[in-house]
Formats: sequence, structure tokens, C-alpha cells
Amino acid sequence: MASSKDVKRVDVIALIIRRNREILVEKRKNGRRVDPGKTAIPGGHVEDLESLEQACTRELKEELDLECSDFRFVTSVPHNTISEKQMVHYYSCENWKGVPKNREADAIFWASVENLECLDFEIDKRAVRQSLGKQTSQTGQ
Repeated sequence: MASSKDVKRVDVIALIIRRNREILVEKRKNGRRVDPGKTAIPGGHVEDLESLEQACTRELKEELDLECSDFRFVTSVPHNTISEKQMVHYYSCENWKGVPKNREADAIFWASVENLECLDFEIDKRAVRQSLGKQTSQTGQ
């Protein structure tokens, strides 16, 4: 296990992609260094000199072969792993285009927003609920 001085501080984005009353989730590969085998909201690390929105665009294309014309900030939450102290920046993807393709995970699948128990992290569940609340208040429903 890494000592506390060896733990990197990093920014990470997580992408909440909705289709009706479902969200797209990924089951991470068991061989991943960070959170192996966990089911989570898709996302990835922010690269040097990259804005959060640029990271959203890049990760969405790299991991899922999707495009999005409108990223909406949801929340930022700390998340510590064995090797990293992450600040996870959640964005919802509005008006996305394409057919999701699994390019990096063990699997991707649609999960009902009414049953988020498939997600392994409480921070993901809270962010999805918060995103849904923002969507409702923006549309006046």
C-alpha cells in the first residue's frame, strides 16, 4: 500500500449520460490500477493543461465514442483510492450523439435511475440524484 506521501492528488471527471430514466454505467476492468472491478459512472483523469470541459469531451470520445454539445456541471466531491486523492468533477451530458461503444471497461450498460444500487460508490449515487434534481428544476417539471 502506498504511503500518504506517495498518494497523488488528481482531478477526475465523471460523465452522467442519461437516456430517458436510465444512466450509462461501466464495470471497470479488474486489472485497473484505480478502483478495479467496480461499477461506476464513466470518466477519467484530467490531463495537464486541460480544462474540465475539454477532459469531458476527450474522455467521452475515448471511452464511449460519443459526442456531447452541452456539459452541465453537477458537483465536485473528494474520493480517495489506494494510490490517489481524487477530486471528482461530475458533469451531465445533455444532447449527446452516437451509439455508446465500450472501449475501455469490462462492460457498459444502462441502469435505471430508480435503482442505483448497481453503483459501487455512494458519491456516484448522490451525484446522479443531484443531476436529476437539477434537470427537473431546469425543465420546470
